[in-house]
Amino acid sequence: MIDVVSQILNVLLLVIALALIGIVVIQRNEGGLGGLGGGTGGGGMGGLMTGRAAANLLTKMTRWLAIGFFGVTLALAYIASERAAPPSLTTQPQEQGPAVPVESGGTTAPATTGSAPASGTSESTTGGTSGTSGGTTGSAPAAPTTNQ
Repeated sequence: MIDVVSQILNVLLLVIALALIGIVVIQRNEGGLGGLGGGTGGGGMGGLMTGRAAANLLTKMTRWLAIGFFGVTLALAYIASERAAPPSLTTQPQEQGPAVPVESGGTTAPATTGSAPASGTSESTTGGTSGTSGGTTGSAPAAPTTNQ
């Protein structure tokens, strides 16, 4: 439905723009060169109106065509923004998946009960990220061991 309205407004905008160009071109220019509606007397109206009445009519038509042009342009801009806008958070609740725990990267060492780390590990200097502590691989720290 919006596509049909958008196409109708585009055609209307084209018609208004062409009419506006035509009205502006036939208006009499008072700057010296003269418009296409140009010479003396009735301008381009062929004796139907006086020069002043034709100028007033063309000025009013230009004003209303310009207002229509901007109105249609604003309507098309609104339609385009509605078409491209993401849906509102209040109209469609966003579904969230299950929370996935984030690994800390081994920045905290496990608490020990007073025993030193096993020999050959570098857990105390690198935070357990060497992968040689207690036979584990990856960045997870080794589980604390109890000596019995």
